[in-house]
Amino acid sequence: MGFILQKDYVIIKKHGIVILYILAKFVFALLIVAWLFWVSYTQKSNIWAELVTYFLYPVQMIILIYAFLKLEQGFIFYYNDLVIFIHDKVIIMKSSLFLQDDLEVIDISKVMKIDVQCHWFLSNLIWYGNLVIEQQRDELRILHFVPKPYRALQLLREKTAYLNTNQDLNFFKLN
Repeated sequence: MGFILQKDYVIIKKHGIVILYILAKFVFALLIVAWLFWVSYTQKSNIWAELVTYFLYPVQMIILIYAFLKLEQGFIFYYNDLVIFIHDKVIIMKSSLFLQDDLEVIDISKVMKIDVQCHWFLSNLIWYGNLVIEQQRDELRILHFVPKPYRALQLLREKTAYLNTNQDLNFFKLN
């Protein structure tokens, strides 16, 4: 889940919990629209007919259109947010409808430390966490919702092992 392993590179997608969050927001918006429709339909005789016609129905349509747009945007963000480990680089790709080519390349030789953060019980139970990459000049890059972050850290060590042949093998140690 989330890893595409090849001989020369590894592609990591976000964890599936992100899709669950996107779908939960969509279902919540649909429940709000259903409740507004029920209120406007059953209470039409008690409230002004103009209020229902000119306010509540357009509000329902606006919320419904917004929910579908956010669902579509969430799917695009989910499937286009990739981290690629190559033997000497980490490439972070993010693209959406607005950001066409958001590409960040991190050179492994400039990485000082890599840590894994798994907060709370749920993240350890369903295996997701944050991968924190500390670069030279105190730059931090945090990759959120990485599936099996300890496995990603192990794969990063395997891919970069040949770079550390003259250095200490504990260069990428966990704290």
